[in-house]
Amino acid sequence: MKKGIVVVVSCVIFALGCSGTQYRDPSKDKGSREWGPKEIKETAAKMVTSLYNYLKDEWNQPALIKVQRIRNDTSEHIDTAMLADEIVTSLIQKRIQFVNDDYSQEQIKEIEMGMTGLVDPDSAIPVGNLKSPNFFLYGTIKENTRYVGGKAIQYLVVTLEMKELKTNLVRWKERQEFLKASRTTPISF
Repeated sequence: MKKGIVVVVSCVIFALGCSGTQYRDPSKDKGSREWGPKEIKETAAKMVTSLYNYLKDEWNQPALIKVQRIRNDTSEHIDTAMLADEIVTSLIQKRIQFVNDDYSQEQIKEIEMGMTGLVDPDSAIPVGNLKSPNFFLYGTIKENTRYVGGKAIQYLVVTLEMKELKTNLVRWKERQEFLKASRTTPISF
């Protein structure tokens, strides 16, 4: 009888362990063959520190930044929007301002509606308060992969730069590098 209970309890524990979802702290991710939390967190941390220091110590003027595309020039699927969001969120928490015109057409419609007199003047959006960026933030992720001794050696470089719109000068640029080695497995049919 005891043996049967032990077997049943063991099976239940094994089934729960195999079927459950485990959550882990993304900041403690050790990395893998693919681009993941480790690369996003390390890249964002370096870029945020560098850009924040530039804006506060060297630029020392109000900055309104608009994020442009971060291009993925690798053979790997990399969600560059996730990387951009991590960087922007951290910088906004440090009181750096960003311009997002994703909903500009809707904003303009609301401003126009306020000008018709149909909207309460106290809640109508006034004309002339929208902000234009003075910087574009953009970048690329590139790779070079080579195969040495049964291992794939992947060199990833993330480069971001910030261009001042009125002068067309690149005012800030930073890069983050990763060198990843993983075993290659032969494909068999």
